Amino acid sequence: MNRDFSEEVYLKLKSKKALLFNVVLALATASVVLVGSRFGFLHRLEFLTSDLIFRLRGVSETRQPIVIIEITDQDIEKIGRWPWKRSWHAAMAKILSDMGARAVYFDIIFSEPSLENDDALFEEAVKTTKKVYLPYVFQGRPYDTNNTLFPIERFESSAKGMGAMNIFPDDDGVVRNMQLLFVGNKGTYPHVALKIAMDYMGMDMGEIEDDGLTLKRDGETLAIPLQQKHTLLINWAGKWTRSFKHYSFIDVLASYQDQLEGNSPEIARRNFEGAICLVGLTGFGLFDIKPVPLEPEYPGIGIMANAIRTILDHNFIRVSPVWVNILLLYLLALIPSFLVFGKNPFRETLLVIAIGVIYSGIAFILFSRGFKIGIFSPIFGLFVSYVAVETYNFVRMTAEKRDLFSISITDGLTGLCTIRYFRTLLDTEIKMARFGISSGFVVVLADIDHFKKFNDTYGHQVGDLVLKEVANSIKGSVRSTDIVARYGGEEIIVLLKNASLKRGLEVSEKIRTNLEANKFSDEKNTYSVTASFGVASYLPEDNIDTVIKRADEGLYKGKEAGRNCIRTVQR
Repeated sequence: MNRDFSEEVYLKLKSKKALLFNVVLALATASVVLVGSRFGFLHRLEFLTSDLIFRLRGVSETRQPIVIIEITDQDIEKIGRWPWKRSWHAAMAKILSDMGARAVYFDIIFSEPSLENDDALFEEAVKTTKKVYLPYVFQGRPYDTNNTLFPIERFESSAKGMGAMNIFPDDDGVVRNMQLLFVGNKGTYPHVALKIAMDYMGMDMGEIEDDGLTLKRDGETLAIPLQQKHTLLINWAGKWTRSFKHYSFIDVLASYQDQLEGNSPEIARRNFEGAICLVGLTGFGLFDIKPVPLEPEYPGIGIMANAIRTILDHNFIRVSPVWVNILLLYLLALIPSFLVFGKNPFRETLLVIAIGVIYSGIAFILFSRGFKIGIFSPIFGLFVSYVAVETYNFVRMTAEKRDLFSISITDGLTGLCTIRYFRTLLDTEIKMARFGISSGFVVVLADIDHFKKFNDTYGHQVGDLVLKEVANSIKGSVRSTDIVARYGGEEIIVLLKNASLKRGLEVSEKIRTNLEANKFSDEKNTYSVTASFGVASYLPEDNIDTVIKRADEGLYKGKEAGRNCIRTVQR
């Protein structure tokens, strides 16, 4: 068989097998990443990647007026220890209403009665302003009135609206979502952020589905995309100090007093006109600090503001369905199986990195336009798949080079060495003998007697059978360290290492007698052959051609002497 043709066939078969194995390996890698992305460390990295997108995007413009009234440490120092008398909250409710606020929310649960006069003042403020929203909190499941901490009844009945204030973090403790609906045995309860936003827009609750909520107003609808457990992915406006208007409780009181006295107030009235004002604690140790994607410490009242703002601005982030993210993971993981074959690792690495960067850029652009696709898992799947496929192909290429080397040095018919490789080994042996590393060597050249007659009489198939049997017989008659090669046609050449001429003649005789005694057959006949041998031992002045030439001269003498014999030529 033509050696170049056999190598070509070998490489084609290997390429098809490599592609198939690349695909299988990529799919297996994607499956492992898929499982890991749902649990443990990879699950957390998925969250962190999502948070990074928010930070890279920076501040997002808020179109609706939302004002946060902070109860700070300085406010508490001036007014007195917490909790304050409810007359202070009554005053704030009236002030904000007088200054034009459309809604006032107190992020405080007034669940226990206090002094009658203070409670009466707050009740009156809630009734007369008709703008105050109060929260309640579910203390566990099921979500129903028997398991809920409400404001006292006189405040509850006077408030414009109420809703749950529960905020649940993700598995890693970071708040990214807000549960807008709480479905209990006795009904469905809105989050107070949803209640405030609905009233502000003059909309009512419509259809509730697993992946969304519809709000309605005079034929107009607003679809709010929801995730599992009716949660809204909050579109964060920015860091606490850089988003929304913030005023301290005392400063608002002082500005209102300046306004009444005709002085120029520090905080202008226009900052509150038509606004949603959220009153909550931000004093150290008194408010609920929660980590959010933008920073590790964020007041609960700020989370409320971001959720309201997301709904009012219709600035929703629609999260791609789970099946889309799984599909993206598998698609990216499959890419290395078609690009990586170990032929140019540097170029292949750059291609994979470029694909990862391009995908990240697309994901960021989509996010900026309100659509969130999986980022970490697909990219991680891409690079893990690349490492797995690249490793496999490195091993495969190493094995292929070894196999190709074996093909290049092996005669396709007899399984012996090729003459080209034999000459390389013979050259090495000459150099070793010349420098005294070896004691010398012997070259034996064998020619099958009357081989042409075999081919003409029995056909080339029998001729091929003869060549194989002769090759096996000769190989079995020498040491494993000796080299047997097909010289060409029916001639076989042997390199006997560390051997003298006497030893070479003895081995040649062994080969001759083994061949003469060997019988082999096919389906029709039994055959036997003999061979003639020329033997030459190493001389100091020898090179590759001279030592082979002497062996060939010995072979010629053997044929002249009647064949099936051994002759040597030494000068």
